[in-house]
Amino acid sequence: MKKTVYHSKIDLWVWFVTVGFLAVIWLSAVGMSWWYVVFVVVGMTLLYAWLMFGCWYEIEGDELVIYQFFHPTRLPISKIKDVRKTSGYLATAGLSHLRVSIRMTDRSVLKSSAPIEISPKDRDGFIARLVEINPDINVLS
Repeated sequence: MKKTVYHSKIDLWVWFVTVGFLAVIWLSAVGMSWWYVVFVVVGMTLLYAWLMFGCWYEIEGDELVIYQFFHPTRLPISKIKDVRKTSGYLATAGLSHLRVSIRMTDRSVLKSSAPIEISPKDRDGFIARLVEINPDINVLS
C-alpha cells in the first residue's frame, strides 16, 4: 500500500499576516514580566506554527486522509465523483486560494452535498494520483 503525502500550499499573504501578527505580539512583550512572555508570546507563536504546518493530505491505499490541525479525516477515493481546480478564499482545509474541489457520490461521506476544498502544493500530481486509483473520477475544468 503506497502512501503519498501532499503538503498544503501556503499563500504569501498568509506568511505576511503571520509575521506581522507575531511581530506585534513579540514587540508588545518588551518590558513585560517573564510569565507573560512564556505563556502568551511563546504560546501564540506555537499556536501559529500549529495552524500553519498542521495541514496536509495523504493518499493511502483507497483513502484520502485530510489532516487539519493534525486531526485526520478519512474519505474513500472510490466515492469521489469529480474534482476541479478552483480558486477562492473559503474557510476550508487549506492555506491557499489555489484549491482542488472534491465532490463525493454519496452525501453521507461528508454529511453534506457541498464539496470539500483543499490546497495541495502539487494540484496536478494530486489529481492524477486520485484518477490513477479511481478512473471513474471526472476531472472538470
